[in-house]
Amino acid sequence: MVANKFVSIVIVLCCLLNTIHKSEQVVYRLITETLQNNVAGEPITHERTEWDFDPEISKARRGLFYEKNGFRASKLIESLGVGIDGKEQQRRQEQRYRDVGKLNGEHYRNFS
Repeated sequence: MVANKFVSIVIVLCCLLNTIHKSEQVVYRLITETLQNNVAGEPITHERTEWDFDPEISKARRGLFYEKNGFRASKLIESLGVGIDGKEQQRRQEQRYRDVGKLNGEHYRNFS
């Protein structure tokens, strides 16, 4: 019942929009884009895609990721933090000096 009313409203709107003159194209475009994007969905939403997925590969790659980047990418984050310009050891030393009095790089006391 509600769907029939909705369909009839959409049909009436489409018929009215077909009679709009060129000067009223902004309103026409606004209404059609609103209907298409909010009611019908964007056209790309309706495309079917196929993906080759094998969960066993991901289990094998997890171990390689942990070995290379550490758990939760801790080694990767550290390497991004020190840079790649040849001054990595100097920055690591500065970080160690900065982190004195902290537990795992975090404050163990709440300084307000």
